[in-house]
Amino acid sequence: MERKARSLAVCVLVVAASGISGCGISGAAPQNAGQAASVNLSLTTVPTIRSVTVSPAGAAFGNCTGGLASRNTQSTPGKLGFPNGQCFVGLPSPGFYPITITNTGIASQIYVNGTSASPSDGGDQWSLCTEHGDGGPTCSRDDGRMPGTNQYMIQNFSAAGQQTAGISETPTCDREFFASGQCWAVQGASQSEGIELIGPQFSTDTSTKWTMTITWTPVPGHP
Repeated sequence: MERKARSLAVCVLVVAASGISGCGISGAAPQNAGQAASVNLSLTTVPTIRSVTVSPAGAAFGNCTGGLASRNTQSTPGKLGFPNGQCFVGLPSPGFYPITITNTGIASQIYVNGTSASPSDGGDQWSLCTEHGDGGPTCSRDDGRMPGTNQYMIQNFSAAGQQTAGISETPTCDREFFASGQCWAVQGASQSEGIELIGPQFSTDTSTKWTMTITWTPVPGHP
């Protein structure tokens, strides 16, 4: 018994000094071991994909107003006029919001951004400007509140209100999703929006057909 006790004490000292897992134990199977058997385990996680859908995928502006009849550049219902004509997809009053953005992935913040407007002849583009110049150029007319030459502004709106400063080229929080200080949307949440376009004071490109893109992006965040 004393001999076994001394052996055990030596083992404890070796374990403490060397950090090995135990006396006579190693990672390799012991010699003369029998046939082994195993269990295979599986695990399923919840999806972690961030995604949104936008419906419809395309739309055309209408309900245009503004421009100057004295210059023969007044807007018609389906055509933007100069200077600074306005056209809509949907209408803020009465409330008509034809574009639906749906969060189809995990809970995320929803950001929005726009692009320059491209003419059909590939000539001079209109740069997207905002009232404060956040994420792009500041509008150059009327103390920054209206687009200047070869500039245009995009404002989105919904039942929650209108983003009057304008959408920039840099993705920023879509305030139509704004709640509790965040543009937060859980899976399945959606927002119906309309778009207002304010055109340039003047366009150096004479094209009558223009295209632009508005993009919504889900990004990490927390409520």
